[in-house]
Amino acid sequence: MHMYGITAIQNHPSLLKEMTISKIVDKRAHKDIGYFISVKYEKYLKEIIEKIEKDEKIEKLERLKAHQDLEFCEVGVDDGIE
Repeated sequence: MHMYGITAIQNHPSLLKEMTISKIVDKRAHKDIGYFISVKYEKYLKEIIEKIEKDEKIEKLERLKAHQDLEFCEVGVDDGIE
């Protein structure tokens, strides 16, 4: 995978035509901007990306449920003793 700086893309927009799967970085801020995927590879990667997103959502829901279960346990059950 090639890595391109955002400045290089701004100065030479024609690079987008040559890019296949690339990482876009902001070298001045030292951070990753994201990834560029050419349309010809999108159909191959779309299913994988959707599966990853689905797994992430399921994981978040499971963590939320576990947190809610803990809150319910903390509230406790009234045993009638005062």
